[in-house]
Amino acid sequence: MNSPDINLRLATAGQLLVRSEIEIGRLLDSMREDGDTVTGNLPLQMLFLSKLLHVEPMGGYMLLSYSDHKPANSAALAARSLTLYCNHRGAQFSFVGYKPRQTAHAGQPCIQCALPTAILGRQQRRGLARIQVPAQAPVRCNLRLGLQSFACRVADVSLDGIGALISDPTIPLCAGTRLEHARIWHPQVEPFHVDLEVRHVTRATLANGQRVSRIGCKVLSSREVLEELIRLFIIDLA
Repeated sequence: MNSPDINLRLATAGQLLVRSEIEIGRLLDSMREDGDTVTGNLPLQMLFLSKLLHVEPMGGYMLLSYSDHKPANSAALAARSLTLYCNHRGAQFSFVGYKPRQTAHAGQPCIQCALPTAILGRQQRRGLARIQVPAQAPVRCNLRLGLQSFACRVADVSLDGIGALISDPTIPLCAGTRLEHARIWHPQVEPFHVDLEVRHVTRATLANGQRVSRIGCKVLSSREVLEELIRLFIIDLA
């Protein structure tokens, strides 16, 4: 994975709840590259043993290989979601694959699931006791462009400061634009200011049919301020 990575952070924190879409994609792709086994518990004490074949963050899905046990494959496809576990680079991760369905990859049948919205990571020396997952609250942002001010939502921030904003599609932004003194706030922290450098702007449609712009950007700030922002998407549960 790109540096800094989740496993290094886990070594200090002990437990993390990863909600960053960027980091979730990187982490799953790292499991795929390492060829790690992914397991899932199914009804009737069946065990689903698989590997990640492909991760597609832009499309919002991942592909899992079929298990060698045919009844386990049938049970996995019949489930509404799959709770999956993986030991990866000295840590334990659990996540949910939504809406499993049959598809094919490189000419071979496999299972497609929607990407998880969160991944729970623990150091292997820790037990698997149940934890209270913190509620997720929206992270808001005010952008200034000339004399105008625009409100948007911070959708993602990765460990290396790559972020994503969701905004009204009429906001006139393009790659290379520098947005100074953007104000970011969240119910659990004091508001803070950062500069943002726009990397790309794409149009998207939300599940409710609303048309939006997804703004990929780089957060330009001190490491201390960036760390506060990262903690809203990668939560220390120790």
